[in-house]
Amino acid sequence: MAAKKFFKLKGKTLAIIDWANVYGWSEKLKWQVDPKKLYKYLKSYLEIEEIRFYFGAEKGNKKSEGFQKKIKKIGYNLISKELKWVPVSLDKSHFKKFLEELARISGNLKKSSSDIAGQLEKIMKTPIYRRKCDFDCEIAIDVMKNIDAIDSLILFSGDGDYAVLVDETIKNGKQAIVVFAKGCKGKEYGEFKKGLYLCSVEQLKEFLE
Repeated sequence: MAAKKFFKLKGKTLAIIDWANVYGWSEKLKWQVDPKKLYKYLKSYLEIEEIRFYFGAEKGNKKSEGFQKKIKKIGYNLISKELKWVPVSLDKSHFKKFLEELARISGNLKKSSSDIAGQLEKIMKTPIYRRKCDFDCEIAIDVMKNIDAIDSLILFSGDGDYAVLVDETIKNGKQAIVVFAKGCKGKEYGEFKKGLYLCSVEQLKEFLE
């Protein structure tokens, strides 16, 4: 059975997958996009000539290295670089309320001369790091390098940081399609009056899950 065609592409198409964003959708979607099914679905469009998969690799991590091999084997054009571990600003993160409550509890324990208070204080001062590997620049450069050779762009990422790139794509007379997950679409896309097609990934669930 042929997959239903949601995209009406105008010609030669470049598909961009920002995997960090797509993978992150699962928390809100409650289902995961399968890379193999995604590739198969996109290849069902004769207009799509290249599918680029951007992935932040963790050197020495067997799971990460194995995933890269899997992506290449599927058929994607893999673009990867080593991810970085950056400190989290706890005052600005979703941990803030939790830490405030922890500090209150620690204060009460100090009053009772509890040893646990000292242990809690030590934990609270321990730096927390998160994985970071943005491909904003690489994706923007790759798209603009190919802008004269394509008619359409499909971007799998609702990150508002790409809005400028999408705008430039449209200004160059190209079709722009942004696939996003509910709750993961930048407010910048609300400013577009014409030329942009927004597609919720939920519409593609039967083909991608």
